Amino acid sequence: MLKNIFKIIMSFSLIIIIFGCATKSSADKKPATDEENKLVERVAVEAESGNMEKALDIYEKENGKDPLLYAILLIKNQRLDDAEAILSKIIKEDDSNVTALYYSSLIYNIRGDVANEKKVLEKIAAIDPDNIDTNISLGKIYAREKSYNKAESYFKKVVSSNVYIEDAVLGYGMVLLSQKKSNEALVQFNSVIENNPDNMFAYIKRAQIKSSSDDFKEAEKDLDEAVRIDPDYVWNYLDRGRARLYGNKYGSAAEDFTKVLSYDNSNFIAYIHRAQANEGMKKDDLALADYKKALEIKGDYKRAFIPYALQLYKSKQWNEAAIYFIKAYNIDKSPEYLLLGAASLLSAGEKEMANKLIRDNMNRIPQEDLLFHVSRLYIDPHYETMVLNKLRDEEDSFTKMKGIFYLAVYYDIFGKNMLSEKYYTEILESGFPETLEYRVASWKIQ
Repeated sequence: MLKNIFKIIMSFSLIIIIFGCATKSSADKKPATDEENKLVERVAVEAESGNMEKALDIYEKENGKDPLLYAILLIKNQRLDDAEAILSKIIKEDDSNVTALYYSSLIYNIRGDVANEKKVLEKIAAIDPDNIDTNISLGKIYAREKSYNKAESYFKKVVSSNVYIEDAVLGYGMVLLSQKKSNEALVQFNSVIENNPDNMFAYIKRAQIKSSSDDFKEAEKDLDEAVRIDPDYVWNYLDRGRARLYGNKYGSAAEDFTKVLSYDNSNFIAYIHRAQANEGMKKDDLALADYKKALEIKGDYKRAFIPYALQLYKSKQWNEAAIYFIKAYNIDKSPEYLLLGAASLLSAGEKEMANKLIRDNMNRIPQEDLLFHVSRLYIDPHYETMVLNKLRDEEDSFTKMKGIFYLAVYYDIFGKNMLSEKYYTEILESGFPETLEYRVASWKIQ
């Protein structure tokens, strides 16, 4: 934050140095003497070289006469109280002095006093509505506050002018993206990249837009550029890994997530994504290990419960699988997770626990739901004929697929292999490849 602020200060101070640091109107200001001009030139040389401490030392020893320039040098040297006292005096004499007001706002910014910073900036905006630095600063403040409409209006003032200011264009693109105005935001990020091919954040944000429209190939290209610009910025590898994962480039995705973990082996989401990549490569043992590690780090990460439970189920770690299916069921009461939890317990030989689980929860399932009847079969084998009749009468293909699957699981548990294989095959022919039922059925058939 300080680095960015001082970049602004430097650019302003050089402008003020060049134009004489006017604190009065040009009509009232006396022409600078040769001696004063020489002092300003000496200070400018040091300022341009980044030697702000020396620039201030020269100015103080030579008793410089421009209070505004003095205040700027004090700010750059972090003598904020001294600078504030000088600026307050200037503003008291002329409360419309935009330059003094702006540097006063920067002092508030450095101190983290956003309320007063915003108050001063809005005063400047009322005096000089087209002030570029003020509009950019207000745009950033309102963006942080998630007041995106206000932020957009301030950035737009700058972007609509004839002067290209990268900070404004990038900020404008970000607030447009935050409002889901992706096409408009894309124009801004394209503009930033065209003017500065080394702006990493423009590539990151453009990749975000491309990923959201499932253009993972182009998103990956942008993230390649982001990695080129800053190879040590770890989040670029995470984002590129996601683009590769969703683009079915599992091997290279796993490499990116491994890179993230080489920087920070406590990043649980990198383990989750690497597990997904390993699943895509049929490396289920590695996927299982990654899911386990992720949940050791963040045990309440709910989205990992089912994929981890499925891997445990596949590896016949029935008791652990039951724990995570039941955890998932307790969150959203999906009857599918209840049945998988019961199936895991039955497979582990825990018949009483499975029966209790079903009996305690089956009445949460509407009785008109096919899975209510399947769940009853899990605790009452004599109910099989009723389930088969309900299955035959079911007209909704998706619901019927689910009923067939959990019936197949039941037959599988109790060794009716010909029936289970028949039903698993029907699942694979049912046309629902994105479901967990299809996934488990494919494992069973293999």
